[in-house]
Amino acid sequence: MIKIDNVDAARPQVGINQADVVFEEEVEGGLTRLAAVFHSRGSDPVGPIRSVRTTDVHLFANLNKPLFVSSGGNAGTRAELLDSTLIDAGPTDYPANFYREDRTPPHNYFSRTSDIWSTAAGKGGRPPALFSFRAADAPRPAVAIDASGVDITFGSTRLSYVWNGKGWARTQNNRSHVDAAGVQVAPTNVIVQFTQYGRSPADENSPEAIVNGSGEAWIFTAGYLVRGTWTRKSDAAVTSYTDERGNPISVLPGTTWVELPRPGGASLR
Repeated sequence: MIKIDNVDAARPQVGINQADVVFEEEVEGGLTRLAAVFHSRGSDPVGPIRSVRTTDVHLFANLNKPLFVSSGGNAGTRAELLDSTLIDAGPTDYPANFYREDRTPPHNYFSRTSDIWSTAAGKGGRPPALFSFRAADAPRPAVAIDASGVDITFGSTRLSYVWNGKGWARTQNNRSHVDAAGVQVAPTNVIVQFTQYGRSPADENSPEAIVNGSGEAWIFTAGYLVRGTWTRKSDAAVTSYTDERGNPISVLPGTTWVELPRPGGASLR
């Protein structure tokens, strides 16, 4: 799990198209930060890497002691991180794994997943499945509706996903969102998980996503949308997604981006 900068000045990022799952969470000023989960493959290099938020401590506690990489954090956030089940694999314990590229600070801090996995070998656990998957030739759910895309706002960050026949092509702040190789972000699945935010106990100016409980969810996969509900009972529990009939919502195998806007922060195209 690697925290990746997502302000316009930090783009293009490296490694975001190699991550299995990417979560996008609100931070200060209506900006967002990405949390990229690397499991089936890695990225050398990866970044720009930025700091931890208290949201992360709760959001990723269900990954079974994941290796967690950030550039650091304030004292209160660091204390929560060190008291959690996340394994801190950042520069405090592994400074040799990090370096600065020729970019404008602070958007120049990078690492390599191969170095992270090598130096932290034997630490961390195997994560559970985060989603229910369906075969590509499985029947379309009866509750699914055709969808061309979705517009999402976090305040200062506005983004869209548009179905291109293979994935959901992403734009951010009216620009195509491409990685450092020039490849546009177009995940197989997009989950819009409408989320309430409170204040972080470590910084009253920093929002903290309330990841336990339930709320509305929109699941985009294979060119259609299933509206449903997300439910999570505790930090250790995996979030479930069910449709209006109470059935689990399945997605196609592939990359998935999970968006955490506030209620009302998205609209269909």
